[in-house]
Amino acid sequence: MRPPVLPGSSQSLLRELQAQAAQQGAALLSKVLFQAKQSMRNDVQRLRGLLERDHLELSVKLLDLHAAHLCERYPKALEYAFRHHDVPDAQVGVVSAQGLRLDQLELMDDSQVQERVEMARALQHVLLIAEASLAELNTYVSALIGLAHVVAERNPVRPGAYVSALQSLMLELSLPPLVRMAWGQHICSPLGDALSASYLEWAGQLRIQGVQAVTMAVVQPSINVKTDKRRGVVRQNREIWSPQHRERVLTLARLRKLMAGELEGAPSSPKEAFARQFEREFEASKIHSTIDTGYESTVPAAFEALQEMQQVDQVVQRMAQRPGSMLVHAEKPPINQSVREQLMAQAQNVAQALSLEVVALMVDKLVQDTRLVEPLREMIARLEPALLRLVLVDARFFIQRDHPARCLLQEISQRGLAFTSVEDPHFNAFLVSLQRFVSPLASLHIDSAEPFDLALQSLQSVWREAETQHAHADDIESVVAVLEYAEDRNLLATKMVEGMKSIKDLQHVPPSVVDFLFGPWAQVMACAQLNDRSQADDPGGYKNLVNSLLWSVQPELTRKHIDKLTRLVPRLLSGLREGLRMIDYPSTKTSSFFDLLMKQHQLAFKPAQKSSAPSSRSGLVSTLQGSQDHWIAPAEVKASGFMVMPEEDGLAAATPQVSGGASEQFSDELAFNHLVVGAWVELLVDGTWTRTQLNWISPQKTMFLFTSAQGKTSSMTQRMLAHLQRHQLMRVLSEQSMVDGALNAVVQTAMLNSLDIRFE
Repeated sequence: MRPPVLPGSSQSLLRELQAQAAQQGAALLSKVLFQAKQSMRNDVQRLRGLLERDHLELSVKLLDLHAAHLCERYPKALEYAFRHHDVPDAQVGVVSAQGLRLDQLELMDDSQVQERVEMARALQHVLLIAEASLAELNTYVSALIGLAHVVAERNPVRPGAYVSALQSLMLELSLPPLVRMAWGQHICSPLGDALSASYLEWAGQLRIQGVQAVTMAVVQPSINVKTDKRRGVVRQNREIWSPQHRERVLTLARLRKLMAGELEGAPSSPKEAFARQFEREFEASKIHSTIDTGYESTVPAAFEALQEMQQVDQVVQRMAQRPGSMLVHAEKPPINQSVREQLMAQAQNVAQALSLEVVALMVDKLVQDTRLVEPLREMIARLEPALLRLVLVDARFFIQRDHPARCLLQEISQRGLAFTSVEDPHFNAFLVSLQRFVSPLASLHIDSAEPFDLALQSLQSVWREAETQHAHADDIESVVAVLEYAEDRNLLATKMVEGMKSIKDLQHVPPSVVDFLFGPWAQVMACAQLNDRSQADDPGGYKNLVNSLLWSVQPELTRKHIDKLTRLVPRLLSGLREGLRMIDYPSTKTSSFFDLLMKQHQLAFKPAQKSSAPSSRSGLVSTLQGSQDHWIAPAEVKASGFMVMPEEDGLAAATPQVSGGASEQFSDELAFNHLVVGAWVELLVDGTWTRTQLNWISPQKTMFLFTSAQGKTSSMTQRMLAHLQRHQLMRVLSEQSMVDGALNAVVQTAMLNSLDIRFE
């Protein structure tokens, strides 16, 4: 019996498994494609329709033509799929819909949508065939990853990777979608059989190698009932196969038609067709809602009346005098959940029914999102009736990112991410502003986007006033200016380092001096040039000091000219001190370097030694930038909340520049390329998770600025950001707008529905 696998060898075994799977990819695909061609030929013999037979015969010929190319490129495609295997949700429809956004559907045609669905069905079929053997392999792979329980979607060699790799190669061939769909339909069965055999083989190998399988996580059976955030409402899942809902069920094809405006009834005349197009594109007319709410007052008047009824100002005054937790327990009128069903029942066409369905799913997603505190989720739930009435008269909500209602919902959700608790000192004011301008929308007559636009402008005005009072905006602008200057200085210093690398005598100079020149002194020369307005070639004479410094630390030269060295040293040390003070270089680090420099100068007064090899860098790390890839002056650190890289986590900044270059310095760049301005993250600072928003990325993407709701800033370099992610000291809460995320989740739901419903 083999001993258990040691923790250090787990990653090696996992890499070997991925390499083996990729290497076997060509042979596996060759066998699968041969069986797929046989299956298609058999179907050709059975089909009676000439069109279907011709289409399938063409698919066979094209597969014959491209099979060798597909097999040749499949291993590389698998390697890529294995490396990018993190999937947050293992559901087939979710995996197949990844990367597909709601606004993209409008640009797709029916065949492209149908191909997406067919590939999802193919993946589903492969999973069913390979399910048993995959379950066993997952127990071993999860152990290699270091998981306590099986997490199937973390398996890099799962069927989804094989299907997506093959799909990417098929798309490169630029074949008709119907041909690719025919291939997929006949490939899925042999691919499932081939993977099932491979999974059994690999599970056996890992078992023989001593890998201890982990257990399957126990999942509590889910009940087909959802408790809604709306007060007192328990709602069963919709039965999509009921006769009433079957005509309205949301599929990817119907969702695409809704986005493209193809679900409206056919216009009775060219005039009506023109009117519809004009209405969609230019927003010229107001269409009255099909559901009469009974409110005839104008929008501003309605807001004014409702604000008086709710006694907003008195509420504000009372809330300012009470603790923040009061809001959670305050009584709120229940939302009339029947509005959703009422509007659905009165929908006049499929477009209206699907519009209501999309909004309902979107709101459900936001209301169930625990990243927002509960009072904000309840506020979004209150907004649902207004959104439902809006989409009956204005479908632009789905396809225009700058639609007032969409912007309003986005502002509520994105700003709401700033608060982790209702105890936050700024939460009360935020919630009161929503109660004042958003709550009335639920009871208004909605015949256009104007009420949402008014509410949005009112909120933004209140928020701007609050930001002005706290001077957050000015503070951020000043911090950005500091960081932009630091980036410019560091980029210029890098160019100067490249220039100094060509100095001939550099190899005869002690490494400690080289590190000093490539580190602090490059910053001094860059700072002098940035601050100079005279356009001088060497402002301050700091570049000229480089040659003097290099000569002074070569004993074989200075021994011959002791008098010259004696006269040079005072001017040299004075110039070095002056330059280092200009960049606010710490005096302790300056003294450390000068001590080493003086020891090097004293060698000129001693006899020459047999070995003239330059001294090592030992003891000099404290004089350089440490493990920072950018030099940030102490004043800049204080002004921007700069996070310093731990010294033990990396090499001195100058070392990569001497030995290897930028690829080594920014090897983790891809780890955070997905972050965009506006993303919310949590940072672990002094043992506490702090929620903060990415507020600025420098022009060269070397520096990042995060700001909390209280205006506290945290800045860092690329390397520090990668360090935080690598050591799980940062977690991303929201990479995109929560509204966009909720709408994209509707696409995933539509995909899941489409797996069980064939296209008309």
